[in-house]
Amino acid sequence: MIHIPWVMVALGFAMLALFGLALWSSIKGDFAERRWLLKWALWFLPIPWLACEMGWFVAEYGRQPWTIYGVLPTHLSVSTLTVESLYGSLAGFVGFYTLLLIVEMVLMVKFARQGPGSLAVGRLASLQGGAL
Repeated sequence: MIHIPWVMVALGFAMLALFGLALWSSIKGDFAERRWLLKWALWFLPIPWLACEMGWFVAEYGRQPWTIYGVLPTHLSVSTLTVESLYGSLAGFVGFYTLLLIVEMVLMVKFARQGPGSLAVGRLASLQGGAL
């Protein structure tokens, strides 16, 4: 069985490693030449979202057997919510954040295909007659 805290930590370290490689490439000035790094950066976009969702599980499981350690045991802080309402809440969170992920990915792919000149900012915009 996969332990969720380890997955969350591994995802965090993977993001740090990618950030370190990107920073090193930026300092050296050859970031744009490393196409594999750009592709990995694109594939890593959902990783923070996954780590955040894993964090929710860690926070909930970490409460056992104390809601407040040494003060309030869980058997005294039991909720009156039904299992169905908890599943509904979880489905709502997962659905909402999945929708946000889909919107983000669609927008990023759209603007990536149009290229940097589509934003009408910076050096490329001035060459194309756009406003700065």
